[in-house]
Amino acid sequence: MRPLGVLLAIGGLAVAAAAVSTAGYKLTAPVGISPQDTPSDQPSSAATGPEPRPPAVLAPVPSRIRPVAPETFAVPSVEPEQLERVDPREVLSPMGRAHVPSEGPPKETILHRPVVISAGVFEAQGYTVRLAGIVPTDPDERCGEGDSAWNCGVYARTAFRNWLRGRALSCVVPPVPSDDPIIADCRLGKPTSSEWLVTQGWVMAEPGGPYETLEAQAREARRGLFGPPPASASPSPLSITLPETSGG
Repeated sequence: MRPLGVLLAIGGLAVAAAAVSTAGYKLTAPVGISPQDTPSDQPSSAATGPEPRPPAVLAPVPSRIRPVAPETFAVPSVEPEQLERVDPREVLSPMGRAHVPSEGPPKETILHRPVVISAGVFEAQGYTVRLAGIVPTDPDERCGEGDSAWNCGVYARTAFRNWLRGRALSCVVPPVPSDDPIIADCRLGKPTSSEWLVTQGWVMAEPGGPYETLEAQAREARRGLFGPPPASASPSPLSITLPETSGG
């Protein structure tokens, strides 16, 4: 029995080896495709590329509002064409809106680098300020009569410039500058600018204003506009000294 079993085993191995070799040959053998096997009316994928996607179609927008749940929400009887826009109501608190700089009363503001236009008028940071309670002295104004007349307006402006010396003034002005001149109280330290000008006699006080007493004192003391011209206002006499010559 043993020799028969050995023979059967050897025969089975031979059959299996033959089957494996035959299958391997079939898998590795090249396969040829003839031009007749490819249909002529079918384009290749490499030449045509991917197929274009169809354009997206948007849903039409309804011309009127459609009620979503009419059984839950009542449908208004007013057509959209009959609606009218109204102005918004006022805010309940001033903190609810942005602050507009042009609003609000005048407040004390520091004005830097004032430029004197005349005695009583200056410009600074977009403001043209005329000092309150006085009558500004125009630079073209002349004081005195006849040969003693002098250009007191220029001297008054120079005196105001020398007093300021470009220092900042504290004035009560609106929050936003205006194109028109404004009348304001300004001070440099303790005295007001108007008070200093009237005391020195370089401007006159407004009738019925708070500086009438100071103007009367300046007139009595003959200061500024009410006094004689300064020494530099009139030319000094010309003196010529001729050299001595010796006779010969």
